[in-house]
Parts: sequence; C-alpha cells; structure tokens
Amino acid sequence: MILKLNNLKKEILSGGIFRRIGGFLGGNIKKFVFLLFFILSGYCVYIWYAYAYNNQWSEKKKAEYLQTKDKEVTFNRKKFQDTIEREQKRAEEYQKTITAEKDIFGIK
Repeated sequence: MILKLNNLKKEILSGGIFRRIGGFLGGNIKKFVFLLFFILSGYCVYIWYAYAYNNQWSEKKKAEYLQTKDKEVTFNRKKFQDTIEREQKRAEEYQKTITAEKDIFGIK
C-alpha cells in the first residue's frame, strides 16, 4: 500500500497524471464533448421546467403580487401640461430660420 501511495505521489508531482488525463481526453474528446452537451442540455431542460413551466407561488407571494398590481395610476395634469408646453417651445424653435451672420472660415 505504501508503494502505491509513493508511486501516486511521484506521478502527481512529476505531472504524469496530467499527461494521462490529456491522453485520455485527446483520444476521447468527441465522446467527452458529446457527454458534456447532453448533461448541460438536461440541466437546461430542468431549469426551464422548474422556473417557466412548473412555477408555483405561495399564497403569500401571490398576495404581494396582487397588491403591487392593484395600485391605480394617477394622472398628474400639471406635469403633463408642462411637458406639452416644452414640446410646443421646441417645435417653435425648429421652425425658426437660422441665419449665419459671420463667415468663420473667411470664404466669400
């Protein structure tokens, strides 16, 4: 048993274990990627099912959601009128003609 542990320790310290793992993955990389793809696909399907399809809220969470949706929207008439006035002023500014009084480049 001691010999095997010493051999394992020498293998790890010398980097031989990484060469063996690299050799295994190099020969079976397609199988490894294919297996990884199926594992990740299964996990994604589980997440989709748990959160999108089979979502269940507790009664407390449902009540909190309904309370947030029951609030009425209040119309602020003064803010609305201020916004309309600003838009009208902008429209008037765009209708004015721009006159260039100075030729900054000195071309005539």
